Amino acid sequence: MLVGIGDVPSTIRVDQQAEFGAAERFREASLSPDSAWLAVVTSGAAHSAGWLVRMEARQPRPAAFQYGGNITIGPWSDDARRLVFVQEGPAGGRTLTVVDAERLGEMVEESAMPVRSPEHDELAPEERIYEALAWSNGELLFRVGGERWIFDPDSEEARREG
Repeated sequence: MLVGIGDVPSTIRVDQQAEFGAAERFREASLSPDSAWLAVVTSGAAHSAGWLVRMEARQPRPAAFQYGGNITIGPWSDDARRLVFVQEGPAGGRTLTVVDAERLGEMVEESAMPVRSPEHDELAPEERIYEALAWSNGELLFRVGGERWIFDPDSEEARREG
């Protein structure tokens, strides 16, 4: 067995103020292309959490959190450095979070890079349906509102494709 549920902390620290129980059972796992990392999704009573585990250390690091919804694992970048977590909220929206394995912290907010189009706040919650398409040259191609965008993890900004 690569990682047992007992290896995952019983709570996930989201930021300085918030910590939640979200590690009662495994929902999904994905090995990085170079087999150095394992991404896992756990769930608790009402929350989901995404973790990255370095295979040699087996110490889960908090990477994503969804209050009252669930998380699935999206595509890994070809270089195995970055991963997308897909977060489905209770209101029906779907957002993306990029995590850089070289920039993990002790809290979700230190590790997670929310992927948002510049028009995100103008969209109604039910229109916030983000879809990870592919990684290309270290950037994430994604779609939202029928438009294609590119997310640059180095600047943490999104721009229209083309």
